[in-house]
Amino acid sequence: MEQVAEAKTQYSIEEYFALEIANRETKYEFLNGEIIAMAGAEITHNTICANLIREISVAIIRKEKNCRVLTSDQRVRAYREEENKWGYFYPDVVVVCGTPELADTTPKTLLNPTMLVEVLSKSNTTREVMLKLKFYRAIESLLEVLLVDSDSVFVMQCERASEGDWLMRSWSSLSETITLKTHAIELKLSEIYREVSFGAV
Repeated sequence: MEQVAEAKTQYSIEEYFALEIANRETKYEFLNGEIIAMAGAEITHNTICANLIREISVAIIRKEKNCRVLTSDQRVRAYREEENKWGYFYPDVVVVCGTPELADTTPKTLLNPTMLVEVLSKSNTTREVMLKLKFYRAIESLLEVLLVDSDSVFVMQCERASEGDWLMRSWSSLSETITLKTHAIELKLSEIYREVSFGAV
């Protein structure tokens, strides 16, 4: 999702929730006091998101796993205990296995995602991506994060290896296949980027 920073520098969580309720037509993310408005995305971004949802959903059904795939309307929460920092995010794709755990907020916030996907656009700065990764890695249930570029063929997988350790792998060829930690699901880059024309608006 495209991101547009709000003018004010610091907000409380209560102010963030109030903004979300008052402006239901717009989604906002919260990074430890900073609020970012989520703007509309380009067709390449949306196509990649649709491809990922389709491919992951089909693989889960075939493997008969108790998981579900959710869209970018699903908010998730992360808490970095060592720094006492909170984050609320709308990843582009969310996978949750087992029973979803939801916080009593408006809208409901998912607490136990298994996998998160961010489709990166030009509006995503390196700082924003790295901050999100720090928050995501603090989610105890999370097994992996995929960062998918929408301007070129490039996917990075951040996979939980052991407590405190994460492995980073990357792919940049349409002939390659990613094996997810989530139930060993396989994703072909050719399917992730199906019908994607770089430079399209």
